[in-house]
Amino acid sequence: MNLMQLRYFVRTAELLNYSRAAEELLVARQSLRQSIAALEEEIGRPLFTNTRNHLALTEYGAYLALAGKDVLTRWDEMEAGLGRLIRRASGLKLGFSATLEPFILPNTDVLLRAFRARFPDVQLTVLRMNNDEVIEAVSAGELDAGFVLQLACERPGCRMDVLREFELALDHADPALFGGRRRVGLADLRDVDCLGMGSLALTMPPLWEDCRREGIAFPYRVVADTLDAFYQMRHSRTVGFDILKTDVPEFSWDHTTVLEGYRWQVGLLSATKGADAHLIELFFRFMKQEYESAWARYERQYAAAGTGFDEK
Repeated sequence: MNLMQLRYFVRTAELLNYSRAAEELLVARQSLRQSIAALEEEIGRPLFTNTRNHLALTEYGAYLALAGKDVLTRWDEMEAGLGRLIRRASGLKLGFSATLEPFILPNTDVLLRAFRARFPDVQLTVLRMNNDEVIEAVSAGELDAGFVLQLACERPGCRMDVLREFELALDHADPALFGGRRRVGLADLRDVDCLGMGSLALTMPPLWEDCRREGIAFPYRVVADTLDAFYQMRHSRTVGFDILKTDVPEFSWDHTTVLEGYRWQVGLLSATKGADAHLIELFFRFMKQEYESAWARYERQYAAAGTGFDEK
């Protein structure tokens, strides 16, 4: 079976008329009949019945018509996408949360240069923004996609391709905080001074919604700069919302508490409408492979220090 045979068959199955199908396909009626006959011979089953010049699909023909139409649709989409690439008309407008660099997503600039070298016809526009800004821009369709940190959740009009997941850690410098417990619940945050790398409503919507429902309030501020956040947590009683754990020894914590019930996602948030889904998938697969290699190098480098990503 080849693509031309499939295209001839599907159109004939839609019209149930050899003459009209041949006319639309710009092929001789006899050639069309021969193509379908060869297809039936290859399959070993009839695709049509013809009773008193009334053409109908057999069960095999009905199945092939449905499946074949889907194949042809995807093939045509692939050809169109490839044509855009060849004409240098394809591009992606991407956001990167500055919060993720360099400790969660290392060597991003190097990886972007590698992608451009591998796929020179894909036009990338890359913007560094804070975590909330990337989420807002993708949700509004102003960006095609962006790498973000968020608590696992569904966002209307968006898709999240996950690189890694981590438990939500509460980092702090006070051994007496939370009574020295290693795992706490949401109610334990009441009145605790907290900071994070994005707003509760945008970056952590599940936690935000649970707090509102349970009437739990605590002082919270956004500190988008990672180093500033580390400094504030180390030199005060402020609790930082972090992943479990950072893989950088100099920023490892003696006092880390897990907030049960919440998991971080690090990945590529993309718009489900307007953007080229195949191009986004191409970009994500490339970056995922490269990031995994970078993480492996980091984990080997710091293995002697007993640090690394604690993930599931």
